[in-house]
Amino acid sequence: MKETLELGTKPIGTLLIRYSIPAIIAMLVNAIYNIVDRIFIGRLVGEDALAGLTIAFPIMMIIFAFCGLIGIGGAALLSIKLGEKKYHEANRVFANTLLMGFIITATILILFFINIEMILMIFGTDIDTLGYSKTYMQIILGGFIFQMLSFIFSNFVRTEGKPRLSMMVMLVAAIMNIILDYVFIGLMGLGVAGAAYGTIIGQFSGLMIYLVYYFSKKSIIRVSLRDFILDLSIAKSILSIGAATFLSTLGTSFSLTLLNRGLLEYGGTAAVTSIGAINSLYTFFVMPIIGITQGMQPIIGYNYGARNYSRVFETLKKAMWIGFIFSTIVFIFMELFATFFVGLFLETGSETIPMAAHGLRIFILMLPVLTISFMGTAFHQSIARGNMSMFLGLLRQFIFFIPLVIVLPKVWGLTGIWIVTPIADGLAVAVTVIALLKTYRSMMHEYKGDTNHEEATQTI
Repeated sequence: MKETLELGTKPIGTLLIRYSIPAIIAMLVNAIYNIVDRIFIGRLVGEDALAGLTIAFPIMMIIFAFCGLIGIGGAALLSIKLGEKKYHEANRVFANTLLMGFIITATILILFFINIEMILMIFGTDIDTLGYSKTYMQIILGGFIFQMLSFIFSNFVRTEGKPRLSMMVMLVAAIMNIILDYVFIGLMGLGVAGAAYGTIIGQFSGLMIYLVYYFSKKSIIRVSLRDFILDLSIAKSILSIGAATFLSTLGTSFSLTLLNRGLLEYGGTAAVTSIGAINSLYTFFVMPIIGITQGMQPIIGYNYGARNYSRVFETLKKAMWIGFIFSTIVFIFMELFATFFVGLFLETGSETIPMAAHGLRIFILMLPVLTISFMGTAFHQSIARGNMSMFLGLLRQFIFFIPLVIVLPKVWGLTGIWIVTPIADGLAVAVTVIALLKTYRSMMHEYKGDTNHEEATQTI
């Protein structure tokens, strides 16, 4: 309880450090084990296997989109209820989120297992990569419930003021996965199956820690069986808030599928392998920005629920500055040492390395300002403005990226594919800035006369 109440009283800078650093560490380690998967596969199994995982990745993004829909939507609503000090309603939000997680997991497993080969073909697999993709996905789907529950609990414990617990769980899961990669792939020669087994065992080990925490009653949440009765109003709110993350992740999946198809057409398997390495690097270096974003969300949600708007906007402003500085430093290093970074994933002397390095340098051109896009969407989720967050979630992928990836390659070929991402990012950032200004003015008008809100005008 004490940790939760401190969200409304402690200095914003202190809270951001406390919440963001564990999230950043956890996200980085999580990204590292994804990178280790691909390094082991690319170097020990082969580039066709790495291409197979690259093609499977958009399908995993769809699955992960459902985790975000429930986990982030439920955590944002929980944060607001705690800020309003409506603890009984917070218990019901917690229970309903878990119930919805189980329902969605069961539905996904049935649909995907029945149609796995057809889905893989739709997403661009071919005869060289189908076996790798299918093996990997079947095992990952078998352990999906561990991923769903871990994601939900991870967001919940941060909302309760326990960011270090979330970090510890992700560290355990990631370290376990890295060790098992070495054992299953390096020693036992299980290939992509070994990578998949390592992933789900790592997630299961982390989930056990969360279950110990909640069953030991250290949480401020106290649920009863009646809290697990589906409440349609709560479900609607969770889905509305989480829709932005869901649509954004879903859009990323569709975009990557189109990207993979375009790369295969204009650059062959080498180009698909290149984007596999690029996406792994991109994900790794974007994770700290996502960590900062996760760190700011419970602070914003709690203070919004408590009607302390000066702290809401101060949190957003400071988080954006931190994200901008970090991403600018990363951008400079990746531009200067692109060949070294992509070479980590490929065999020494591979002809794919120059193509991948060239693609990376173009792919990350808008990285310094991408913070605005991530945090703008998360900010609207945190204050339960579902329509705006949903619009921003749709923006980059569906409104900009997908049309561009269809049109530009027909004009500039492979180069046209590489430039799609920075153009879509730039347009999304511009619109997000406009949306943030509009929301700020709307809140100023809506709460005119509120003392806390008047203070907020001095923080922007």
